[in-house]
Amino acid sequence: MSPTDPRSQRLSALSLWWLHHRLALATTLERLAADRAGTALVALTLGITLALPTLLWASVSQLAELADDWHRAPRINVFVDPAADAERVLEALRDNIEIAGVAWQSPAESLDEFARASGHDDALAAGMDALGGNPLPGVALVTPASAVQAPARMRALADRLEQLEGVDGVQLDLDWVLRLQATLVAAGRLVWGLAALLALGALLVVGSLVRMALEQRREEILVLRLVGGTDAFVRRPFLYTGALQGALGGLAAWLLVLVCLSMLAGPVGELARSYGSGFRLRIPWLETWLVLVLGGGLLGWAGARFAAGRSLRAMEP
Repeated sequence: MSPTDPRSQRLSALSLWWLHHRLALATTLERLAADRAGTALVALTLGITLALPTLLWASVSQLAELADDWHRAPRINVFVDPAADAERVLEALRDNIEIAGVAWQSPAESLDEFARASGHDDALAAGMDALGGNPLPGVALVTPASAVQAPARMRALADRLEQLEGVDGVQLDLDWVLRLQATLVAAGRLVWGLAALLALGALLVVGSLVRMALEQRREEILVLRLVGGTDAFVRRPFLYTGALQGALGGLAAWLLVLVCLSMLAGPVGELARSYGSGFRLRIPWLETWLVLVLGGGLLGWAGARFAAGRSLRAMEP
């Protein structure tokens, strides 16, 4: 292949471009390794900056999933008058097209559930003797049809069920779920706002470091420009510096997030079990690593690109 052949020239240009990138990366790695303490300090600073919104996001997103699970399985408790015919009430409920399912909880089962929840079996037994029997009513556990599971329609259904003959009362615990969802929406927006502010902080940290490094090598950069070095060639090592510092910061953030979530997983599980829930705090390993390391590297590159562009434009050969 002739040296003047266009294909040969393209291959030579590509080889030269790849060589420049390898040299810039090798130089950057040497400088970061030579200043291990400074590199670790910057990585820890960026790690703390990135870990805080990540922890809040992981907590809010998992609580939102838990709230959605509660809302996806709504239930209406229909208390049946002890003097009424429970079978007739259950038959009327099952014939209602707005109801997908009905489960019966007898007075004895209600008493057992209350005893387990209270943990005072002896005192409860004494109270039953004093009252002359079980005062708790039977409960029909009603699951509305999917078309009726909107909050307003469920309230309307509960009002209609309360008017049925033999029904002593209706309980619909929906308001607190809606309040929780509204709180989580507000918390999610707060997390995104905080993440944007802290990402800006990470950009400024990396940009300041790159700007100081450029000023320290000002004479070398001016010489490179005089011998034909382009701005792209000059700023390449600094872009690698920003990207690697950001990636190391993302790795530090990932480790901090894993440690914090691991410490919280046990207490959160115990708290959930005390409320009869099987909720467990998940620790997202791979996806968090990808987001933090790649996102940190991208933020570092962007901060370095901005700072290097401004500084190089201000330098006069």
